[in-house]
Amino acid sequence: MQTIVDVNSVEKSYGFTQVINHCSFQIYEGEIYGLLGINGAGKTTLMKMMIGLQQIDRGSIYILGKEVSSNTEYLSNIGSVIENPTFYEHLNARELLSMHLSYMRKKADISEVLHLVGLEKADKKRISEYSLGMKQRLGLARAIVHHPKLLILDEPLNGLDPIAIAEMRGLMRTLANEGMSILLSSHIIEEIRHTADRIGILSDGHIIQELSRCFSSSDTDRKQSDCEFVTEDEQKLLVENFEDYVIGLMRGERI
Repeated sequence: MQTIVDVNSVEKSYGFTQVINHCSFQIYEGEIYGLLGINGAGKTTLMKMMIGLQQIDRGSIYILGKEVSSNTEYLSNIGSVIENPTFYEHLNARELLSMHLSYMRKKADISEVLHLVGLEKADKKRISEYSLGMKQRLGLARAIVHHPKLLILDEPLNGLDPIAIAEMRGLMRTLANEGMSILLSSHIIEEIRHTADRIGILSDGHIIQELSRCFSSSDTDRKQSDCEFVTEDEQKLLVENFEDYVIGLMRGERI
């Protein structure tokens, strides 16, 4: 299994406040890795360091075998939506994606991507007229239109209605099945639970526990009582009461 992202003992401080503390984890090809932590845990900071928007104080991050701090080649193989996506709002979606492809020096079927994110009927509407949910969809379209190998999504389901959330989960699963690796962050336990193949629980600036899904999230034949996740440690414990287990870890309790 190819390692797409390798985070090694990364540290980051703002003044005297250490936000990331000896944080390490890996993301493999074709998987959805869920970064789960409370607001302020450092999820966005980690993502910004991965794409060069924040400097790494100590440690290293390798993406597609390239060290983040030493070059920018890897960026052409990354798509990202971090915090609230911003656009040239006088453009329409088709114009925006065309400009992005030109900047990335790549070609793609814009109509296909707009269809994937559910914006094919609004492709000629000015972005200034878009709702919050439509802008979230457009941000995702811009992130995937150049067919990246790694997709980084920071709270991507914010502002979406229940139908759109189900559609976006399905799209992420499709992209992962096609070989794209996805890093998905959220503070909402159920969002990560329903979407991720593996979960890294971020607390005190580092991954305090990783969980692996026992079976594919697309396996509809499984019953809810079946195992969902198992701990990635020597004990390989089954996680039965998922929400209680995660909250207990975040509080520093043992379940």
